[in-house]
Amino acid sequence: MRGRRILVAIVGLAQGAIGVLTGFFVFLLYFDFLGVQAAFNVSAEHVPLFLLILSVFSAFSVISAFFLVHEGFG
Repeated sequence: MRGRRILVAIVGLAQGAIGVLTGFFVFLLYFDFLGVQAAFNVSAEHVPLFLLILSVFSAFSVISAFFLVHEGFG
């Protein structure tokens, strides 16, 4: 039982890191910092769609990670 709780906490931390990195990527994409839009060949008309999809993914990942970590350490 203890091993399962540790595994859940580790998976939660990894999922949270992925969510935060996705949120950071959304920031880079929105402000076109370091030429991210050109690097991924994203036209300006598609940027809002990508921002919406990635922001929702990031938010759900971070929320789910919070619950997993809470279950693992709680």
